[in-house]
Amino acid sequence: MIVAAGWLAGLTPAIGFKMMMIAITSCAVFITCLWLQRVTTPRIAFLAGLFIAASPEIVRLGREVLSDTPFWLFSMLALLAWDVATGKTADKTGSRVPMPLSWVILGSAATLAAYFTRSAGLPLLVATLAWLGFRRQSRAIAVLLALAVPLITAWWLRGQASGAGGYLAPFIAVDPYNPALGNVSITDLLERFIENLSNYTARELPQLVFGTSDRRMIAGVVLALGIIYGWIRRIKKPGVAELAVPLYLALILLWPDAWAGPRFLLPIAPVLALYVAEAVGAVSDRAKLPRVGPVAAGVAFAAAAGTATGHMVSDGELCREEYRSGDRFPCIDPPFHEFFHVAAESRGKLPQNSVVLSRKPTIFFLQSGYRSRLYPLSDQPDSLFRLAERTGAQFVLVDQIPDLAPLYLHQVMLARRDDFCVIPELSVESTVLVRIVRGAPARTGAAPNSFRTCPLNGP
Repeated sequence: MIVAAGWLAGLTPAIGFKMMMIAITSCAVFITCLWLQRVTTPRIAFLAGLFIAASPEIVRLGREVLSDTPFWLFSMLALLAWDVATGKTADKTGSRVPMPLSWVILGSAATLAAYFTRSAGLPLLVATLAWLGFRRQSRAIAVLLALAVPLITAWWLRGQASGAGGYLAPFIAVDPYNPALGNVSITDLLERFIENLSNYTARELPQLVFGTSDRRMIAGVVLALGIIYGWIRRIKKPGVAELAVPLYLALILLWPDAWAGPRFLLPIAPVLALYVAEAVGAVSDRAKLPRVGPVAAGVAFAAAAGTATGHMVSDGELCREEYRSGDRFPCIDPPFHEFFHVAAESRGKLPQNSVVLSRKPTIFFLQSGYRSRLYPLSDQPDSLFRLAERTGAQFVLVDQIPDLAPLYLHQVMLARRDDFCVIPELSVESTVLVRIVRGAPARTGAAPNSFRTCPLNGP
């Protein structure tokens, strides 16, 4: 819905959407700071807020067109709403009264918005229901369930009707990009957990501070210990965050390691920053240096993040120069750059109602205006032709994006090269648009990796 609204407002995918995401990120930072101000002391709120506002990785992610940023915004809005509602439920004698209905509705709506933005918002929804149960807020539970159950059921029914498998199938797959490997066993899950734990500790957590993907195990261990210590201190009087964070961490540590990345820490980064900042504050208090510790931590973070931020500023200048020189997709990895370019160049040039099989169907649709479907994750040619027949697809965008095309699409095309022809007008160096031409006469004497060409508007 957010992307559709931006598109209807006339925003371009390459530039306008990034500006929209920066605005969403700014709102997320603001809501985060409001939440920090409510749940901790001013010095700790400042230290944690400084991290969220200045983290080079959060700054980088904040301009990317990803669902993780609005997921972060809605999650923090939910935590803020539930915290405000909590503050209004105790009278002077300390007895509990029902939460104000307005804040319950806002908290419920934000919680569901987070869930529907990413399915990984399920831990927040479960944690909220458990937390409301602990506080015996039956009216709030009823409101949340009244909003959640019909929407979730309707969405599930829609998915079933359209054949969508959701996240469960790739979650339990050994490799979501290679279904032929089958599903995981308990041993596989344990190995996946250990591998993800190592990666998040040594690489993803430090990347939030240093802005680079270099492995920094010592720094990661220190941050992890601070998070654990801060969580233990708060679990005595838990809020929604203290219940949601362990569930969310368990989720991202158990899902395929191919999906690991700092972007998945973004929705809980404010809570993790709070735990680390409170750990720093507690150690400083014990050392009888209540002001020195947070100040030193802030200076150390600024020094660590400063280099990465400087590099981003320089890179931004180069990217703007590329854009001014006429490149519509500056500073994008070559395989994606070519994908975007061919998709954009095809706008208005294919027959009306054309369907194109591609690696990124939604992106292809936004750039080209033509419907698209993901090609089958199978190297069996018949699977691609069956999908093409079922969806009415006449074209395939052959890319060099490394995770899927070499495994499946390239194999299919090499095996049945006479059933495809390359359209030179919509092809670049390594990415080509091909037409499906089943039943064409077989060629003899041609190189095994060569394909015939055909005109854009011809048969």
